[in-house]
Amino acid sequence: MKGRRVLRSIVATGLSTIVCLGGGGQEDSPKEQAAALAKKAKRAAKSGHAADAYLLYSEASAIEPKNRKLAAQMQALQARAAEQSPPVVLDAGDSSELVPPVVLMAEGVFDSLTAAEYARAQQPLPPPSLKGKPGLQDFDLSGPPRTLFDQVAQRFGIQTVYDGDYPASGQPVRFRVPGVDFREALHDLEAVTNSFVVPISSSLVIVAQDTPQKRNDLEQTMYLTVPVPTAMTTAELTEIGQAVKQATNVDKLALDTTHGEILIRDRVSRALPAQALIEQLVSNRPQVMIELEFLDVSDSDLMNYGFNVTNQFSAIYLGKILNNVVTFPQGVTALLTFGGGKTLIGLSVAQASAMFNQSISSARNLYRAQARSVDGQAATFHVGEKYPIITQQYAGSVAPGQQGNVFAPPPSFTYENLGLEVKVTPRIHGTDDVTLAVETTFELLTGSAVNSIPIIGRREVKTQVRLLDGEWAIVGGLMSSTDSKARSGFWGLSQIPLLGNLFTQTSTDKERANVLIAMRPHLLSLPPDQIVTKALRVGTETRPFNPL
Repeated sequence: MKGRRVLRSIVATGLSTIVCLGGGGQEDSPKEQAAALAKKAKRAAKSGHAADAYLLYSEASAIEPKNRKLAAQMQALQARAAEQSPPVVLDAGDSSELVPPVVLMAEGVFDSLTAAEYARAQQPLPPPSLKGKPGLQDFDLSGPPRTLFDQVAQRFGIQTVYDGDYPASGQPVRFRVPGVDFREALHDLEAVTNSFVVPISSSLVIVAQDTPQKRNDLEQTMYLTVPVPTAMTTAELTEIGQAVKQATNVDKLALDTTHGEILIRDRVSRALPAQALIEQLVSNRPQVMIELEFLDVSDSDLMNYGFNVTNQFSAIYLGKILNNVVTFPQGVTALLTFGGGKTLIGLSVAQASAMFNQSISSARNLYRAQARSVDGQAATFHVGEKYPIITQQYAGSVAPGQQGNVFAPPPSFTYENLGLEVKVTPRIHGTDDVTLAVETTFELLTGSAVNSIPIIGRREVKTQVRLLDGEWAIVGGLMSSTDSKARSGFWGLSQIPLLGNLFTQTSTDKERANVLIAMRPHLLSLPPDQIVTKALRVGTETRPFNPL
């Protein structure tokens, strides 16, 4: 016979033998038999026969399973017994071959969980939803409520169980409804029998009497989160929450401003309608794209012309001081003497030069921008820069020698928007009509200051314009014109008519600045009065509608 060698695993198979102690006398009790086997196992373990000791402890533990000491001794010898167990040769014709089972370790069966997978595993599951047979059925039944529920549910492959307080028998009810699906049939049967149905799984429901106490006990509670747009203000969300509470009588409704969500906690019959109502209220706000064009045109003409005549003269002594000749000052090239050069005092002669300078500059700037907003939400445009303005600083005197002992707090400042700022608030009236409330401000530095704090000049324009979709409008314009002229020259001589121009310098400055603001709206979505909203079935306060 041909045989094969297989490894017999004592740990996995847990072989046990039945040992009968004693001869033709009275049979020992199970406790005595277990004690005798444990004694033999102890001797075998001391002699180094771990496999025999493990078998004896296994037999003793099988006879007396409540003895934890025997089980502990058996587990302690498990590893040593597996090492000492010899292989066995089985005959090929033996049908009861011992195949060593595969020992599975936890590391080989379970994968490592990531933080994201663990977070998803902790999320609550949605409430069960029924999945009955599709199609429409006609019903013409009569009988007690339990009989009707059983017959209707059986048609759609749904099983029914009943609450312990639900009556086993009752007044016969006539149920006649043509062409309904399984949800509509169960809802109609709820109204006829004054009952309510709660899904337990996709094909199993529990039926109970429709009372407030039973609804609180049996109807499932769920948590929902509804994301809200960031463009909505807290006041608008508060109004929406108040309307939803009044319509659905939901228990808990909280606003999470950090994540931009509305949290709902209540029974399924209230939470789901509240979620659908909030989604419609926050998603049906009309949106508009505002296109802005800002045109800046500036011209400057600066001119200087005339004659540059020295209006200062130097008197120089021409004699000798202590036999030393007086030298001429630097820059004096000629002297005017009186008396034929016999005087001792001379005057420097003035020098004149003609001049003409002109500087002409022109600039054209076009700025285009787009902003997306919703009905009633302001959009702001800013063209310019931010300038730091000191709002508070320390101004006090310090005694000499005390500079290092006096603490001077650092100044505080804010950034002011210089340049052009436009604030537009749209109001959508229909499918192609928008009103834009425009507030335009222009701020710049005046060049003067008070207590080292610069003074800012501000011009502001407010207007409203009503436009069609895609229609341009000039909503604002700022014009600035500056003309200045300055004359300087030799005193007395510059006032002489015509001849005074030879002793005069003239400076002219002409500046023109024009700012033009144009904008047009583009409707991106329809207003609420043009959208067909979805009907919500919520039931009444005493009998809320429970979706299946």
